Amino acid sequence: MQSLTDMGDIQIRRLREEDFPEVVRVEGAAFGEQAAPEEVAIFRAGFNVDRTLCALEDGALVGTNSVMDMELTVPGDRVIPVAALTWVGVLPSHRRRGIFRRLMERQLEDIRHGGDIVSVLLGSEGGIYGRFGYGSATSVLSFSLERPQAKLAGPFGNDGRIVLIDPAGAASVLPDVYDRYRRRQIGAVSRHPGWWTEYLYDIEHHRERTGKMFHAVHENASGSRDGYVTYRIEQHWSAGLPSGELVVVELIAADPEVYAALWSYCLNTDLVRTISMGRGRVEEPLRWLLTDPRSLQVDGLVDYLWVRLIDLPRALAARDYYSPGDLVLEVTDEVFPANSGRYRLRVEAPGGTALCAPTAADPQLALSVAELGAVYLGGVSFQTLAAAGRVKELSGGALANADLMFATDTPPYCVTMF
Repeated sequence: MQSLTDMGDIQIRRLREEDFPEVVRVEGAAFGEQAAPEEVAIFRAGFNVDRTLCALEDGALVGTNSVMDMELTVPGDRVIPVAALTWVGVLPSHRRRGIFRRLMERQLEDIRHGGDIVSVLLGSEGGIYGRFGYGSATSVLSFSLERPQAKLAGPFGNDGRIVLIDPAGAASVLPDVYDRYRRRQIGAVSRHPGWWTEYLYDIEHHRERTGKMFHAVHENASGSRDGYVTYRIEQHWSAGLPSGELVVVELIAADPEVYAALWSYCLNTDLVRTISMGRGRVEEPLRWLLTDPRSLQVDGLVDYLWVRLIDLPRALAARDYYSPGDLVLEVTDEVFPANSGRYRLRVEAPGGTALCAPTAADPQLALSVAELGAVYLGGVSFQTLAAAGRVKELSGGALANADLMFATDTPPYCVTMF
């Protein structure tokens, strides 16, 4: 029998297959969008009905949230399964009635009972998910460059070539290139076939007044594909001169020379004046490839991937640590009170795994589960959070010890929308 949760005149239950078109309508209304009829089947390709909840009023669907099964790369080039929360929305007519909170609490309970140790999400607003135990673990940089000023300092050694491929070719090439890259990038998540179906379909209202996507792939001297850039062009002419914009959707390259070659391709594209990217790295290497670093203008810095530890001991033991250490954490978790308590994290060797278990030892640091999610991938330091009053040092030297243990060689980075 399906479980129903009553909320006055609102009921929450699991989604049924026949409800899916209504999910698209409700989600679109929540975000001010309307999907074309032919897009419903495209959305369905990447949707997990079995892990979706819906809220109903008088039998009509008014809110949803769903979970995608993904993998997350954590420090140590380790890959762990995660519950990726998505399709979160409530009709504008039904907000401020507790529907969103009830859906979140029920979904988190389902995630915990399902055995997931970590959950992740992308937040449409920055002030929503901290109260559910999620911490901002990665950020992205939006930036732009004007072609007349943006010159690369090269030449760079590269014996490969860049080729444009059509959407059909992209479907057979890009997933493999991305999959090899994401297994080496802390903070990157996996992409299942349904995700690629939606992405490459290139839904019109995702284009933000630009054109369809182009895909340029880098091939090395042996013909192997090892990087790509996906971009759009916004055409504009002024007084007979081109003044359009090349908008980089994502640039995927693990090798520095391939990275430089792909940016060179973008900066040398004719008939555009501006090159921009909305989801770049916080420590963007492109700045250091330019003869004038000031030609890269920062337009914004926002949170991106949020991390929520569900099973604290298993989640903390699932990543590697930079330095040996012994740390006792006092953690509070308002959503899952059973998680609240003291945990001892012990790492025996540099770059090693940890043992983590509840303990009665005196705590050295006190923090909430949301702050623990924020530091989990190494994207922010304990000392920074302590300066903001979000972590309390209870034993001298504990902040420095924790930062050394949780340090990473490269910052975490996620570019995947879900």
